[in-house]
Amino acid sequence: MTEVPEHVPTPREIAPDIAPALPVVPLPAADPELVVVIDDVVPDPVPLTPAEVVAAAVLAVPGVVRLHGGRFGELGTYLPGRRVTGVRIDDEGTEVHVVVSDLVPVPHTAAQVQRAVSAIAPMPVRVHVEDIDTIV
Repeated sequence: MTEVPEHVPTPREIAPDIAPALPVVPLPAADPELVVVIDDVVPDPVPLTPAEVVAAAVLAVPGVVRLHGGRFGELGTYLPGRRVTGVRIDDEGTEVHVVVSDLVPVPHTAAQVQRAVSAIAPMPVRVHVEDIDTIV
């Protein structure tokens, strides 16, 4: 267990000529029995793959409801232990399959998806609108 220091210097103590002249209110001393330092519990984040970056960019476009995996769930990128549905990146370019909302014109949404993906993924970018989600 990591030991709690008895005194941590304040900015005023470190640089009295730079620190603002505000009143310092001392905090009550922490009980060392109750202090728990968690420093190595959170694992390092896994870097995002190009397919995950594309998926995030597509889902950020207004009018996109979700990514679509195809009729049998065959459209996607397979990664170790996970899958990115609706995004396929290969030597022929990038393919994105989406479900869009009927509240925004479909051609406009598809064009925005194409522009967003073109900025970050291999060209050409093909956008397939698989379904239109209607609000009843």
